[in-house]
Amino acid sequence: VLSDPKQRSQYNELGAMKNREDNAMVDPTFFFNQLFGGERFLGMIGELNIIAELTQVAEQAMEDEEASAKDAKALEGSSTPVTEDEKEARKLEKRRKREEMIKKHKETDERNTARVKELSENLKKKLDIYVQNTEAEPKAALVAWEEQIKAEAEDLKTESLGVELLHTIGGIYRFQAKKYMEKQEFLGGFRGVYQGLKETGQIMSGAYSTIKAALELQRTYAELAKAEENNISPEEKQRLEEAAAKKALEALWKSGRLEIENILRETCNIVLHDKQADKRVLKRRAIALKTMGDIYAQVKPDPNQVPNPFMPFETTA
Repeated sequence: VLSDPKQRSQYNELGAMKNREDNAMVDPTFFFNQLFGGERFLGMIGELNIIAELTQVAEQAMEDEEASAKDAKALEGSSTPVTEDEKEARKLEKRRKREEMIKKHKETDERNTARVKELSENLKKKLDIYVQNTEAEPKAALVAWEEQIKAEAEDLKTESLGVELLHTIGGIYRFQAKKYMEKQEFLGGFRGVYQGLKETGQIMSGAYSTIKAALELQRTYAELAKAEENNISPEEKQRLEEAAAKKALEALWKSGRLEIENILRETCNIVLHDKQADKRVLKRRAIALKTMGDIYAQVKPDPNQVPNPFMPFETTA
């Protein structure tokens, strides 16, 4: 299967499912995981929250729409005013939804805490290959570490969005390691303020990019809805639907990338400010982390790689 471009493309899209009916639904969780590098990146970025959050938003929207339709129908069929009991019932329903939303946010926070803890442990183990290699000459140990990470990066870049994910991960690793190193130097406090402002700028830029993608998606859907009202041709409708799907995937990628960056900042902070480790270990961790970040951030895509069906939009890589 993997040696045949057509079969590999089908496997990327459908997984190991056989005899699949044409009208069967693809599991959105499977689809989303495939979009973000499959299982190969789970040890570095964990399970993303976006698919669960999008499902919650969709379910809430459907509930609100059904409730509005029900209220409108009730008003049409009756001219009697709303009773006090009905008003109280609506208040209780609103309170229930609010409490349910608070509960879901709490569950997400707990899930993220556990996720960051697991990712930080994974990262420590990975860095320890260099950190604990104290018997070898420092330069030779670092060269050996670099070769290992380069080989890993060349393997990972073939996954869906592999190059983009490596660039994202590498950028955070490199920035956080550099920020830690500069804080240890003379006048590190002043440099820390500068790096903090720079990091805030990066976060704001990522948020702006995500919002912009969402607004573009909204405009595309509005254009599609307006065109459908004007009885457009099947060809034009297909073109607009493909454009909407492309924008939707791009918005998903940018949202996912923003989440990954935030999670990795927390992960690196735990690894580089570990109270259980001495300064020598932390310094070697920072060196290894920056080295790994540099390698990931400089990975180049393979021009002969077969395009992945889950990535029909343009990326910076």
